[in-house]
Amino acid sequence: MAWWVAVVLVVAFGQGPRQTPRVQVADSEGQRLVKAAVLGAKQRLERPECQRLLTDFQDTDGRLLLERLEATSLTAPDYLFDRVWFVDGAGTPICQRDERTAAFTAPGHQVVRICTARFGKSFEQQLVAAEIIVIHEMLHTLGLSENPPSTREITEQVRRRCGGS
Repeated sequence: MAWWVAVVLVVAFGQGPRQTPRVQVADSEGQRLVKAAVLGAKQRLERPECQRLLTDFQDTDGRLLLERLEATSLTAPDYLFDRVWFVDGAGTPICQRDERTAAFTAPGHQVVRICTARFGKSFEQQLVAAEIIVIHEMLHTLGLSENPPSTREITEQVRRRCGGS
């Protein structure tokens, strides 16, 4: 009798964690690259050392990012797939005027905008660097702001915790 309860729960609430990331980028090559970067970032987030990032940083209210994540009842890799959207931001003023930004979001927002052409140009041959940027942006979705810490400090900490092959 308990098996049908499980079936009802799966039907009512989905089949567990998503198997593919939420990526909406118009350019097919950009779509492929962003998906690959998110998939790689998810694998990195499965490592305990990488997950330590969530206790390295706090949100704007001074709470550890781990507390914000725990409030979702998701693991870091599942949060990346289930809650964070990666969308084409090529037409945004930031992508058009800033020649360095490849991706951006606001603290606590779950939509990351990708400057598609720049993301592709910057990371096509450097998938590890693209994965690091995806994790950097995911930290912002959990409430991390910048200045302080600086963009460079965040990226370097992500690289220390999650980098390597």
